[in-house]
Amino acid sequence: MRLLQRKSAGSFEFTGDLMENVPKYAILSHTWLADDKEVTFKDMKRGRAQRKPAGFHKINFCGEQAAKDGPEYLWVDTCCINKSSSAELQESIMTMFHWYRKSTKCYVYLADVSLSEAPVTNEAHSQSWVSAFLNSRWFTRGW
Repeated sequence: MRLLQRKSAGSFEFTGDLMENVPKYAILSHTWLADDKEVTFKDMKRGRAQRKPAGFHKINFCGEQAAKDGPEYLWVDTCCINKSSSAELQESIMTMFHWYRKSTKCYVYLADVSLSEAPVTNEAHSQSWVSAFLNSRWFTRGW
């Protein structure tokens, strides 16, 4: 298992491959964007993550929330797994549920649900948000 560590300046750095003594970490549950928009392991390693703003936004969201809640480390499937290694990909698929279960925090990123900064002042707006939430693509994920 490889984790991302959020640095004080908001950048990210990978840990080594952790087998034991895994620190407390947050995990991101989300739906995938088109392949060319997701930040990959290679993008992170080459310092190109911010070139994919939509994908990086999810990672940054997770990092910022974790910084508020305590975990210094995070795991995001799109970029913490080196998918060019079939062995690593297979192991990740087999142990992913375990990684979710062992996480300190699990954040859900609902790309298709927006929340206004303004307080909800009428019931129609409130119902609109509830409807968007209940119809989020996240609820149709495989497992």
